[in-house]
Amino acid sequence: MTNDELELEVIDEEPNKQETFKDHFYLAYKPHDFSITWDWQHSIFARVGFMHDDVYHPFINHIKTTARKHQMRILHLSTEIIQDQYEDKDIINLYDFELLPTEEGATELEDIRMKWVQLYLKLLCYVNGKERAHFIPQMKYYRTEEGPLAGYLRAIDEMADSTDKTTLLRHLEKLQIVKWGVKYNDEKGITDFIYHIKGSSFKEQLESFFIGCWAVMNVHYARDFNDENMDSLLTMVQFSKNFIYPSIDQTGRDIIEGVIQLLADLTMISTDEILVKQKHALFIQSPQLFPNHYPQVSHMFYGMEHSPDFNLRTMITDLKPLMENEAIYRSKVVLNDGKEFIRKVFLAIAT
Repeated sequence: MTNDELELEVIDEEPNKQETFKDHFYLAYKPHDFSITWDWQHSIFARVGFMHDDVYHPFINHIKTTARKHQMRILHLSTEIIQDQYEDKDIINLYDFELLPTEEGATELEDIRMKWVQLYLKLLCYVNGKERAHFIPQMKYYRTEEGPLAGYLRAIDEMADSTDKTTLLRHLEKLQIVKWGVKYNDEKGITDFIYHIKGSSFKEQLESFFIGCWAVMNVHYARDFNDENMDSLLTMVQFSKNFIYPSIDQTGRDIIEGVIQLLADLTMISTDEILVKQKHALFIQSPQLFPNHYPQVSHMFYGMEHSPDFNLRTMITDLKPLMENEAIYRSKVVLNDGKEFIRKVFLAIAT
């Protein structure tokens, strides 16, 4: 395997000027040694994790700025107010896609759709403190005529009037109005969709997070590949320490990790390629190592020396304090001998 295939390039000088980043998607570098570029169109390299508690870190701005230069449509979800000003609003109705049948032969897509629905039902039981057997009715759906969500909608609608039915219908109504801010570029049209994960409690935020990510899945499969602005997608998910914290219970952690895995799956090569061209990258920033770990992440950047669930000194015993724009880079995919590539690097920063 060559250096180009490793996405490690030897550079002659430190890439500290904006014009240095115009031709490649740089992630980080070591002055006078190597740089790390992001081959986001390759499913092996498509997922980047960033452990840091600053949701406004300059590295985030660099990722977004460079993605726009590469004509990627950004789907940005954050638990904090995103600083980018948006000019318009859009509404995604999850029913529009989820009630449609899966095309014949697309067994992988059908399986993915069922995974989202089952994880959603697990979420509803969790946020309401209910046992599934007594809360969610059994359903039957007609796979050649509709998606799996339709069967549950019908089963819930046929329930006798009760507090549980009212609760379920209230949750389902949220799937019809998934609000996104829209950011424009005067010359290239829409550049970003912006989604604020919100709620007054962890469980409300978790439901908001799930719905926003489910909308990403819908956009991924429903996009028009004849629209060059929809050809390449970058999903960015940013978690603040007000949402990701050490005492999240196991079920909450399982739901978050399940969603992250499903988002990661969108970047993978699918056997249903006749329907979907991948060209989807994922970037996740979290104040903890959770949920940024293999195999969901191809490239990992540790921007903090320790978090509530991880200490870099367990990996690098003689680690010197990190400067603001330094990070430890770790990846299992850049070498072909099964070993991890671990180096201290400078993060690429847009100026």
